[in-house]
Amino acid sequence: MPCFLGYREMSDEVYQAIAQASYGFVESPAGCGKTEAIIRTVGSYCDGRQLILTHTHAGVNVLKQRFRQHSIPTEKYHVDTIASWSWNWVKKYPENAGYAGSKEIAQWKDVYTAMRILLQKDFVKRGVANSYTGIIVDEYQDCTIPMHQLIVQLKTFLPCRVLGDDLQGIFGFRDDPLVDWSTVTGEFVHDLGTLETPYRWIKANNEDFGHWLLSIRPHFHHEQEPDYDGSPVYRRAVKYAELGPVLVRLTHEKRDRICVIGPKSRPLPAGIETGLVKNKYKVLEPNELSALRSLILSLSDGSPTEKADATHDFLSRAYGGLSGDDRVFLEKIIRGKDQQPRRADRRSLCEKHTQGATPQLVFDLLGYIERIGGTSCKLSESVSALKCIVEEHHETSTDLKTLYANEIGKRKYQNRSNAYRCIGSTLLVKGLEFDHVIILRETDWRQRWGNHKDLYVALTRGSKTTTLLELTS
Repeated sequence: MPCFLGYREMSDEVYQAIAQASYGFVESPAGCGKTEAIIRTVGSYCDGRQLILTHTHAGVNVLKQRFRQHSIPTEKYHVDTIASWSWNWVKKYPENAGYAGSKEIAQWKDVYTAMRILLQKDFVKRGVANSYTGIIVDEYQDCTIPMHQLIVQLKTFLPCRVLGDDLQGIFGFRDDPLVDWSTVTGEFVHDLGTLETPYRWIKANNEDFGHWLLSIRPHFHHEQEPDYDGSPVYRRAVKYAELGPVLVRLTHEKRDRICVIGPKSRPLPAGIETGLVKNKYKVLEPNELSALRSLILSLSDGSPTEKADATHDFLSRAYGGLSGDDRVFLEKIIRGKDQQPRRADRRSLCEKHTQGATPQLVFDLLGYIERIGGTSCKLSESVSALKCIVEEHHETSTDLKTLYANEIGKRKYQNRSNAYRCIGSTLLVKGLEFDHVIILRETDWRQRWGNHKDLYVALTRGSKTTTLLELTS
């Protein structure tokens, strides 16, 4: 315990530095108390009201919960995502912002540019400056270049401090890259300290694992994989044919919260994913429910072929365990092809729907699939949201894109991190914590699974055990 108190004293120096700085950066490896740093800084050392910006609604929810747990008055903080905070301003003043994109589904690159234009307007600058005495940005390594440019503009008239870890910067894509961490440190200049106490693992009575993860960070900075010999990570090779039974066995051996982490940009093989769902796993979905978003856009604006393709893709992704016969039936009715089914339920659907993919057909097919024995719903959030959208569309004739935006707005602060068993990619589990983690990857993982930063994120999610399964054909 004295050692823990010593850690606390060192951390307090960083908290005070954050509160007192006009601008600066803090580096915080995974599990080392970054959220605690924000809470303690705002609660104990900051004057006035701070604008706390992060990237995900799950992150917003965690911060708000922690502020409440520490009984910090709401007048001391406002928490939001960079995206939502910017979008709320741009939606309110689109002409002043020069924003000509969709009002229902934001065009994010245009939104950040528009917000920077708004911040050049005196009335907006005064509004922001009169509302807050400073800005703290969490998970700064996930800022894209337009986001970074926006924060730099805020820095010109308000104290701005950023916290992040370059090894966890995994959200960038080819057409929307992340800002380089050297650019961040060059812009914010003042190094306010490093948080390097592995609180996540100390709390789990697993401090050695936390220190091992800190010790291997230089390997990841050089894009090298660490040596697992003698490490706390359990590593083994598994044949694809044996993977299902191995996962079921591990699931029952590890009694607490568990997450299976697969590739960064694609789902697990359908059979493996369906098998896990049958064992009460939940598939984590992005906040915008991207599979549903693609379907809604196609049903709203697509050609008949695009509507049919999107419906087929959504149902195939959302459900597992469909027989070949069911797939043939679904394919034909989605594309408006003639068929003479013998089963009464199929015949009824064919008589009702002759025009191919429509919102009502999709809704009715959800009910049809759910009545089939042996099927598993893998995208439970998307399916639930779709039912709500189509029902309201039928009752009110409100357009699908508006209803989708409203539904996402209602759900965005729901806690998706409390599933007892879940499946996710590194993109979806970053920022979450589990008792046990099982990482699935191929031997050529750098080509098809993710990069060294994705691996670091995956290795740091489990507080008690981490299992690395390398898949062979």
